[in-house]
Amino acid sequence: MSETVQGKRLKFLHCGDIHLDNPFAGLPADKSEERRRELRASFAKMMEYVRERQIDYVLICGDLFESEFATGTTADIIIRELKNTPSAKFIIAPGRADSYSDNPLYLSGRLPSNCFVFSSDTLSRFDFEEDRVTVYGWAFVGKEITQNPLLDKRVDDTSKINIVCGACDLDGELDSTLCPIASADLKKFGADYYAFGSRHGSSDFVKRTGLMYSYSGALASVGFDEPGLGGVKLLNIDYNEGELSIDGKQIPFGHLQFVTEQIDITGVNANNEITNRISKLISQKKYGIDTALRIELVGDIDPRFILPRALECDAFGLYYFEMIDKTMPLYNTKHFERDMSVAGELYRKLYPKMTGDNEEDRLVAARAFRVGLAALENRDIDG
Repeated sequence: MSETVQGKRLKFLHCGDIHLDNPFAGLPADKSEERRRELRASFAKMMEYVRERQIDYVLICGDLFESEFATGTTADIIIRELKNTPSAKFIIAPGRADSYSDNPLYLSGRLPSNCFVFSSDTLSRFDFEEDRVTVYGWAFVGKEITQNPLLDKRVDDTSKINIVCGACDLDGELDSTLCPIASADLKKFGADYYAFGSRHGSSDFVKRTGLMYSYSGALASVGFDEPGLGGVKLLNIDYNEGELSIDGKQIPFGHLQFVTEQIDITGVNANNEITNRISKLISQKKYGIDTALRIELVGDIDPRFILPRALECDAFGLYYFEMIDKTMPLYNTKHFERDMSVAGELYRKLYPKMTGDNEEDRLVAARAFRVGLAALENRDIDG
């Protein structure tokens, strides 16, 4: 480490999986467009944070936006925000969703001079001599990277602050096509911090002798498979009296949290009771307009009980609400075991599936039993 950076604190912001222009296919059309606007707002909020906190380096480790759905408006926003933040250096490692070769923005020459984009799926680097910082990384140039870019590689100069930035699959499947890297290679390579992306759930900072790594997680949650608000990692790197120290913390930036909850309604036979239980949970958890809530109804109910179909998010004060029926029609059904009618035969035929280990099989069998029983009793299953 050179004397020029002795005692100097450098601030790094580690982010990724931003997915600007994500189509949000799982939401209604009006909500999808609203979420796209909110995601752009989260990005702008992050950039304002970079300016206010005087961040030195921003590490974007994959999937800044969705190339397949990208709009000119979003490209203009990205360029404007980068130009409005000239004091920071932006290092971008394209991921699968914004791969370098498929991305007009990266190839356009419109990005400002403080933006540095990796363009190869093999290891390359950017050197910033004024801070004695080297950032290594790679880019997805298509949808796959099958080779480990760190394999048998070493940092060039251990006296520098050495950072790795990229989307990867750390300790994943052996035949991974998402840039497989083994954790053993991190120590061998010798970087001080590894800024990883491609896993939307944020990870804790992992510290081992001489190194530190983490996944940034998504900037903002984009679906029910990504619980929480999302955010970025803030890193302070100091070099004092011959010792390099790194401390980091998670900074939330999302506007909306996606949450999945389960409610057991075993034995319930009134729709207002279900509504009351949902309302009670929402009140206890303090969910509100910043929450997209998925309720999974579980437990055993009477096969003739018809669940409510038209519960709206406005009724609960939520941003979005959906209810998934995962109940089993097995409440008060013991008599079917001895029933010699077609209904009893149907029950006995489907019971092993309804009580099996495979959830998909259970749900299909439950639907089949409800529909079959309704048909035999000349009822409308949907009320």
